[in-house]
Amino acid sequence: MDQDPEEPLVLRVVDRLAASYPETPRDYIEDIVAAEFGTLGHARIRSYLPILVERSAWNRLHRETGHRPG
Repeated sequence: MDQDPEEPLVLRVVDRLAASYPETPRDYIEDIVAAEFGTLGHARIRSYLPILVERSAWNRLHRETGHRPG
């Protein structure tokens, strides 16, 4: 089975968010990041996709957990 070429990008975004939200289960963060990649995955310019996904996932985590990372 071939590895998704964006998988390393997804894992780096998850790692950074998991470090910022240590009280949030990693699998929950993974689900949010996957959903945000799915939402933005149609973008033709892929260069900014990890940044956009991370920002969108960060905002969603902030809304859903009720606090900022730390």
